[in-house]
Amino acid sequence: MKRSVVTLSGLVLLAAALLHAPSAQAKPGCPSPNVGGRTVAWVEVDSTRVPVKRVPFRHGDPLHPPATNQAAGLSLGHAPLSAANGTTVLTWHVRFGPGCYGTLNPILKKPVGTTFTVQPVGRESTTYQIVARHEVRKGRYQASWFRQTGPHQLALFTCADLRGGQFRNTAVIIAEPVHDDVSPSSPDPQVAVAAPPPADPSVPNTPTPSG
Repeated sequence: MKRSVVTLSGLVLLAAALLHAPSAQAKPGCPSPNVGGRTVAWVEVDSTRVPVKRVPFRHGDPLHPPATNQAAGLSLGHAPLSAANGTTVLTWHVRFGPGCYGTLNPILKKPVGTTFTVQPVGRESTTYQIVARHEVRKGRYQASWFRQTGPHQLALFTCADLRGGQFRNTAVIIAEPVHDDVSPSSPDPQVAVAAPPPADPSVPNTPTPSG
């Protein structure tokens, strides 16, 4: 099976100070949410609704979100939305210029156990539950975050730890669909953040976000 390593070049989560900024608000002059072409889905976190656009992913290349803080990108190199198996990958810019904080940033403050919805255009929404949160150095990704088989999951990536104008880390949120016969579990703060795993250059379909 062909393996590919992706770089989440700007998608790493923002440092703590930035996470407390007014992330869901965009200043005048920030890029339009229409950037990136047609909206194929919406991610809704509380009252925040973020458009999702398709973004290409080629073996060995970075995974770039749309060039705006007001939309997320759906990787075409991974499982599609509402897939029965494998990982669907979403990325977004945590900030796109001064004052232009990512409209999906509120999800960064949500603990394990929180639910949110993803609705493909023209289809019913799916409720997802956050099952893991990580902040790791760029490139230190786990193969389980990009699995191509097994139960469906959603992996969300953005940039973190802004220092000297460069993002050093990647924020990772793993979520699983909530089935009608399963009640969401209560948040467990003891497992809300995992320690950085060792680097694994052989991780398949591993994109490096540019958030």
